[in-house]
Amino acid sequence: MKILLLFFMLQVLGNQHLSAVTTLSSGHVDIFEVHYDSAVDPAEFALHVHDHDTGGHLEPANVILQVNESSYFSSPGVLSGVLGSSAYILPASQEPDMLYGGVSAIGPAGVFQSNRITIRMVSAGSLNPGNFVLYRFDGSGNLQIGLQARGAGVEIRQFTVPVGGHEHWNWGFSAPGVYTYEFQGVGVKNTNLSVLETPVELFTFQVIPEPSTGTLLLLGWVGLGRFRKRKK
Repeated sequence: MKILLLFFMLQVLGNQHLSAVTTLSSGHVDIFEVHYDSAVDPAEFALHVHDHDTGGHLEPANVILQVNESSYFSSPGVLSGVLGSSAYILPASQEPDMLYGGVSAIGPAGVFQSNRITIRMVSAGSLNPGNFVLYRFDGSGNLQIGLQARGAGVEIRQFTVPVGGHEHWNWGFSAPGVYTYEFQGVGVKNTNLSVLETPVELFTFQVIPEPSTGTLLLLGWVGLGRFRKRKK
């Protein structure tokens, strides 16, 4: 059966697209890195995944972000209504066998209002098996939620990152399975208040077990409809 599924994927997607899929399961990775470069014409404004261990910048649609079984922890009590009493959580501190998920914005200072760029969740996949929360606690122990979705419903849509900043958050998932989300970066320019938007990018999180043929097939089907990036 697996052989038939793989054969079908190859027929639909082609060997080149299949081989481009990269699974990241540990190490320092900026899951969201927004990059603005005005030195090129037209100016580049893009959202990608930055693997600090290899130095690579990856197209999000070609990446599976794997949340390993070792990430199963007790949830913060204040989030138990979303994540349950225990959840799969990539922590804001680095651990040897988990992704150390960061968020960053690269570009010159003074270009965008308040010197900040917004990360926006455009949509959540209709087949998502559970809920997702991006959260952290400040120095006084106060909860900060950057993003939140229950299944396919987006509840907290966006947060901002300072240009030149690099932050780490906790990435919580309530159940195992494959989660897909669409994100984009948004900035308002200081000079004329024009709004810049990156292309909408597809992100896939695989919460244990390791990616199966079915997971790759799902990724392929979703990716098939995204050969052309769309703007929101």
